Amino acid sequence: MTVRPRRPLPSIKFDALLALMDRWPKSWAGIAKDEAVGGDLTALMRPFFLHLRQHNFSAKTLRRHLDNLWLIGGEIIRALHDDAALRNKTARTLLLKAVDDGDAFTAGLSDEQQSSLNATARKLFHFLNAPILNAPTQ
Repeated sequence: MTVRPRRPLPSIKFDALLALMDRWPKSWAGIAKDEAVGGDLTALMRPFFLHLRQHNFSAKTLRRHLDNLWLIGGEIIRALHDDAALRNKTARTLLLKAVDDGDAFTAGLSDEQQSSLNATARKLFHFLNAPILNAPTQ
């Protein structure tokens, strides 16, 4: 069996996937102030998604990670409605808490979906904790 190397996802298709993130804050929002938090979450997720592209994943894998990021963000916004004290936390803190142990907290998923979500959460957690992201800014 011959394994062909993956071709990178064409820029146009990747840009279309990336553009989907622009709609996320509004799609997650239950109330107006959710959009600001959603915008902050998306701003943190976008560099991660760009990072995933560098790994030459297939279009299907990139789309799966994108869908999982959307689920994670939606769960964070839902949690804000369950616990008002979370609104005092930064988006970065909320996101790190959501993916802290690589076990995202979305309910009602099949084992396969949960496994996929957890894989994205683990990758995102490691990305957010990479030393370069924690370097002091000038």
